[in-house]
Amino acid sequence: MTEVAVLGPGGVGGVLAARLGIAGHDVTVIATDRTAAEITARGLSFTAPDGEHLTFPEARPWLTKPVDVLFIAVKATDLLPALQRVAAGFAGTVVPLLNGVDHMPLLRATHPKVVAASIAVEAARHRPGVIEQLSVMCDVVVADEDVAVLLRDAGFRVSVAPDDDTVLWGKLSFLAPFALVTTGVNAPLGEARTSPWLRPLIDETAAAAATRGVEVDADVIEARLRAAPEQMKSSMLRDREAGRPLELDAIAGPVIRALGTEKAATTVEVVRAILG
Repeated sequence: MTEVAVLGPGGVGGVLAARLGIAGHDVTVIATDRTAAEITARGLSFTAPDGEHLTFPEARPWLTKPVDVLFIAVKATDLLPALQRVAAGFAGTVVPLLNGVDHMPLLRATHPKVVAASIAVEAARHRPGVIEQLSVMCDVVVADEDVAVLLRDAGFRVSVAPDDDTVLWGKLSFLAPFALVTTGVNAPLGEARTSPWLRPLIDETAAAAATRGVEVDADVIEARLRAAPEQMKSSMLRDREAGRPLELDAIAGPVIRALGTEKAATTVEVVRAILG
């Protein structure tokens, strides 16, 4: 049994906490006072394609005991305030599941072992402590074999990448075009992929990945986006519809910083359109 904490039991964090708890691991969720109280009183209700479950992780506003692994599953825009809930030195391994790439050096400034990871799953938090995994797909890429074993034991499909850049830019190469084009035209993917922005966004993200030594096949990314369901929405578009802060810097920022504004002209244009 592994001592695990999940910072941010929203959609993705809730899936992690529930599946790790079902697998028999000792799980603590770190959340706001309200969410922690809800989970303490009612448990964590989890619905997935493979069934319904109710688990009772320990829920607290702060991490008050050492754990073997800390998963961070908050939005990039919420990272700094969320980290105030975790004392340095309480986590043996920190596994952030954030969009973008810039969170890694920030976390390594205070935590000795930080492992890059990404997750592909569609999940929703309907209210505090009530989580639904909407997709059958629940895939993780991680740059650490021990974390991979832990997640496989909890039912995730896991692949191990050789380094941080392969993990983070591999995800961003799909996410950035998807998030920016859907939010830029304010429409689900079926309508958004008719935009002339789509292929330039893919090409610019692939070029940015190449500056970090990560090879991305732009044709493969485009084919994945064109094959995806028409009603599919990015989390950024959902955030815009709900009036929540957008992860623009986390998702578009790395591309612009890697290439400069001239070579990332379409990315800059779409960001400006989103900002109005």
